[in-house]
Amino acid sequence: MLCILLLILVRRFETNIFYDPLLQFFKQKDFNHHAPPYFNVLKLIISLIFRYGINSLITLVIIQLWYNDKKITKVSNYILLFCFLFFTSLYLFSLFTNFSLGYMPTFYIRRIIIQPILLLLLIPSIYYYKNLPNNSH
Repeated sequence: MLCILLLILVRRFETNIFYDPLLQFFKQKDFNHHAPPYFNVLKLIISLIFRYGINSLITLVIIQLWYNDKKITKVSNYILLFCFLFFTSLYLFSLFTNFSLGYMPTFYIRRIIIQPILLLLLIPSIYYYKNLPNNSH
């Protein structure tokens, strides 16, 4: 419960803790008809790393507490790292090419980075994996 509370607090205080000029931009109605705001690339990258790191750490603690399996937690860590590199690359590519992937794909890629969405995918995936007939974990 404490970890869930921490995830809620990260979300609740996101504007105070993290640098994200696109937060307000994506809250606009019809944001795809507006010019994106200026942003400091270095601050944005550092903020993304910091936020994703916090969410990932909490995610890994939840997975370890839920399944009590260090191998599963380690694999989850690799998945989270790979996803961060992949989605951050896509996100930055879209930002640097003036939303060439489109506004909505960029919006959803950003959400994967800043929200603990992967936790919602990992928990049932691990459960399914652990309950396969040929797995005796």
